Amino acid sequence: MAVNAAKAILKQGKTALFICDMQEKFSKIIFEFDKITKNSSKLIQACKILNVPMLVTEQHPKGLGHTVPSLDISAAKGPFAKTQFSMYTPEVKQVVSTMCDSKPPESIILVGIECHVCVENTAIDLRNHGFEVHTVADCCSSRTQEDRLLALERMKQIGCHIATSENVIFKLLGDAMHTDFKKVQKLLLEPSVYTGLVYSSKI
Repeated sequence: MAVNAAKAILKQGKTALFICDMQEKFSKIIFEFDKITKNSSKLIQACKILNVPMLVTEQHPKGLGHTVPSLDISAAKGPFAKTQFSMYTPEVKQVVSTMCDSKPPESIILVGIECHVCVENTAIDLRNHGFEVHTVADCCSSRTQEDRLLALERMKQIGCHIATSENVIFKLLGDAMHTDFKKVQKLLLEPSVYTGLVYSSKI
């Protein structure tokens, strides 16, 4: 699928971050969970500095627990409990419609688990509703690396931009003269944690 390069840009005021089901009960079974959490934490901190609105969901929290405390979601909308696999529930739809200065965002940055279930189903719904989706590969995982990589490939095939946490942060900054560059730069002094991604020629 050909993708318009102009739509790969991320702009403050027109972008939101979705944090999908980063819950306690998943921490022991998801491939490289601690590493994707660390990268997600850096991205969340950068989004807070850059005033990028955030939204959090939790899949069946009574059974799977709440978002891990290592992620600071205090500035985020939610968490919204759900049972459907996509984050794009009727409740979330209503919130998203006014997330960016009383308007919907143009682009959604997507992180979380599981990559082949809730993240992918969210990406499909968001693309079907006209959003540009930037799936952050080093902030997403599944129980197996196979499911993770194939999900990233499928998301690319439907027009998602497959990114890394640093790639997204620099796209949001856009310029080293950005007023918040030095604040964000401090987060980037330590490289993102490698999470075992091995791209095939198709991704």
